[in-house]
Amino acid sequence: MASAQLSPAASRLANRLRELREHAPAKLTQGDLGKALGGADEQLSPATISMWENAASGRIAPRPRLEAYARLFCTPRSFEGDEVHMVDVAELTVAERDRLQELRQELLALRDGALSREGGVSSGEAKSMWHFPDGSRITLVCYRMPPDRRPLSANPSELDYVRFSDLADLDSLIEIYGAVRAYNPTSRIVITAAQDLTQRDVANHLVLIGGRTWQAVAPWLSGIFPIPVELEDPADRGAIVVHDSDGGEREFKYTLVDGQLVEDVGLFARGQNPSAPRRTLTICGGITTRGVRGAARCFIDWEMREHNERYLNPRFPSGSTYCIVMRVPVVNRDPLTPDLSKEENRLFEWCDASSKAA
Repeated sequence: MASAQLSPAASRLANRLRELREHAPAKLTQGDLGKALGGADEQLSPATISMWENAASGRIAPRPRLEAYARLFCTPRSFEGDEVHMVDVAELTVAERDRLQELRQELLALRDGALSREGGVSSGEAKSMWHFPDGSRITLVCYRMPPDRRPLSANPSELDYVRFSDLADLDSLIEIYGAVRAYNPTSRIVITAAQDLTQRDVANHLVLIGGRTWQAVAPWLSGIFPIPVELEDPADRGAIVVHDSDGGEREFKYTLVDGQLVEDVGLFARGQNPSAPRRTLTICGGITTRGVRGAARCFIDWEMREHNERYLNPRFPSGSTYCIVMRVPVVNRDPLTPDLSKEENRLFEWCDASSKAA
């Protein structure tokens, strides 16, 4: 058991508990925290809190105590008044209840990793491109179509109203949501329109889906997420545009044969979320919806997912920001999943760790 307790997952849990206390809205000693978590009848000693904040102690906080942590730290109102205290769940606002659920899931996921039979090592590592092992919230973002392009089901007054029917790139959204849910069963997943993004949404693991989504967020994203790709809707220009280091630019366009789309261009980008450094930012884009879906399926398609990850992982160091522009073949209006190990399918790739483009 000692090896599990000294695992990276156990260290992450201990560090997270210490971080919550040290960054509380008011000064919070280990003794104050012990009183708040235990209540009048079961006050916890400062030594107990200290052991939970130190992975080397070999002590993992019990599940009920972590749930109490989540309840305490989900609202700044816990720290108002003369003493730190729990706010009754019934008195929490909707936003505070969301925060309660998020913290609870995060801390319990860290605890499960620390107590895993494999010593918590694998549980702290991403098992796929769509696995976010820290248990944090995940925001999937699409563009809300203009009124003249929305179906009748997008009207709330319709009997057959469908909540997300006014979003673009629904095929890609459905596939990405399925993969994210499968790999992160306890994480809270938020689906929203680019036009409705809030500061809270942006601070999660953030997945931007589709070209118009890039365009909507470009005013704040372009200056802080440094991929050399034009953050405008590729459909407007009919191409994905890459900026070269010498100041020039290259266009990668789709291919039509007899008026039918036979090849699109997709983009996959991943890096540190500039608005929340402990989270990630992912972009799945393309000139048309087929390119978007092809880029997303690179790491979803059962036949190609592991094959593409074996190419990607050694090439781009963990924690780096990178992007790949790829060919997306289209057969009978349906995109095929690109094989990234084939050079002819990679139109452009870039990584900030090496500043190397191919």
